[in-house]
Amino acid sequence: MKKYQEFSQPLKANTLRLSLVFWFSILVPLTSFSQNDHAKYGGTILIGMKGDFDSFNELNASDSDALQVIRNLLFMSLTILDENLQFTPQLARSWKFSHADTILTFYLRKDVFWTDGEPTTAEDVLFTYKLATNPKVAYPASSRFDLTEKVEVLDDYTVRFYFKKPYPDALFDTQIPILPKHILEKLPPEKIPESEFNHQPIGNGPFQLVDWKANRHVIFEVNPKHALRRPYIDRVVFQIIPDETILLTNLLIGELDVVPSLTPLGFKRIQAQNFLRGLRYEGRGYTCIGWNLAKPLFSRRVRQALTYAINKQEIIDTLLEGFAQPAHGPLLSFAWAYDKNLHDFPYQPDMARRLLNEAGWHDSDRDGILDKDGHSLEFTIKTNAGNQLRRDVAVMVQSQLKKLGIAVKVQTVEYNLLLNEVFERKDFDALILGWVAGFTVNPTDLCHSKAIENGYNFISYRNSRIDFLLEKGRTITQRNLARPYWYEFQKIIVEDCPYTFLFIQDQLAGINQRIHGVNMDVRGFLANITDWWIPKEQRR
Repeated sequence: MKKYQEFSQPLKANTLRLSLVFWFSILVPLTSFSQNDHAKYGGTILIGMKGDFDSFNELNASDSDALQVIRNLLFMSLTILDENLQFTPQLARSWKFSHADTILTFYLRKDVFWTDGEPTTAEDVLFTYKLATNPKVAYPASSRFDLTEKVEVLDDYTVRFYFKKPYPDALFDTQIPILPKHILEKLPPEKIPESEFNHQPIGNGPFQLVDWKANRHVIFEVNPKHALRRPYIDRVVFQIIPDETILLTNLLIGELDVVPSLTPLGFKRIQAQNFLRGLRYEGRGYTCIGWNLAKPLFSRRVRQALTYAINKQEIIDTLLEGFAQPAHGPLLSFAWAYDKNLHDFPYQPDMARRLLNEAGWHDSDRDGILDKDGHSLEFTIKTNAGNQLRRDVAVMVQSQLKKLGIAVKVQTVEYNLLLNEVFERKDFDALILGWVAGFTVNPTDLCHSKAIENGYNFISYRNSRIDFLLEKGRTITQRNLARPYWYEFQKIIVEDCPYTFLFIQDQLAGINQRIHGVNMDVRGFLANITDWWIPKEQRR
């Protein structure tokens, strides 16, 4: 499972402050290009993906790759982050803060149109905000607007956000892809999650969707109505190939141009080919095990024992060949609130045995499996089919826990079915999944009790102190004053073990040398796709 929340360096404090108090504007038309640019236009890029996308609507997409397509190909946001992680204009041509940073006014471009020809206006911004905060829509990241009092349209191309109090993440939180009011206002809000729009979107980004064959391919072509510079590439085709071996083979024989997610073994193989290049960069995703706290088996003491019993370094060395680092908590090191002195549970199988015995689990019948009150200590770990790494991780965890007398079954489930089992029916014991950490410090959608029904807290974790810390930490403008709350938050999460945090994997991509201009970084593998180009003589 992949997701949301959105490794390089964090924004520096002075950079962030400058972005809060100054106007930003485009001084040079972004549609201008040099004579040399003409030779770059044209061609098709084939990108290999292990799994299909779930939705191309920001409000209900849970797949991190789908979110990248939404933000980089299909839709424009008010602002975006450049390669230096500084705010830069997109739909908004400029903005300013006023009234002690409690009011943020955006001035929109007047040349942005939806692919059906309708203009993109401030009404679309207001409409998107209303949908994102409507509980009937159940936008999992709705907490990004918890500190927004209201949004007001001043005219067709001016929109204003009013905040309950000043806070440092306002520009981050308003970076939601804007949706077309004239299309979606026809639907009742509760119908948005099942709308045809999710698979047939009307956008205003550099590309437009032209064909989607489920579990086969998704095809995008350049959007001639896009306001900013035209992408060099005419067409982007995502080929869905669940088998990692076949995916790698197609890259090696030239049937694919880009594979954004390779295994360490695959990465080493493509490095040996002179027509391919490997790109390794820091990632924002961490892999963990989520325990279903709605099941009595997974008491706090049992969760702690399971965490002590799992040797994450062995997993990293065996399965990732060193292309990862241990994960210690819900915040990653680029976050300003990350506690670098946070102590995670080390691998200590003797401590795990002690805790299990204290919880009443013993091998009373000497069959090698712990039992209590006539029940064996056994459960199933689920993960998504087609992700060989996660399956291998599950098998290693199965083997490690077996040494302590814990019987674990491993089950792989087709991705969309798994989403239904986990989010809708809570039909799982444990789940191996991955989260993509955001640039904002706001894990509300993962850990707050209110996110059990409308968010990503599918493990049913409840802790009133955590709820308080999440709410308090978000409302303190000065980071030095907020850090103690975030440090306590991380400490409690680690001690409670609602998740067992495993590793942060390096991003490993394979790219055909015929593709030029590719730059993948902490923002994602599609962040600069409009700059990718192919020499004329090497085009398909």
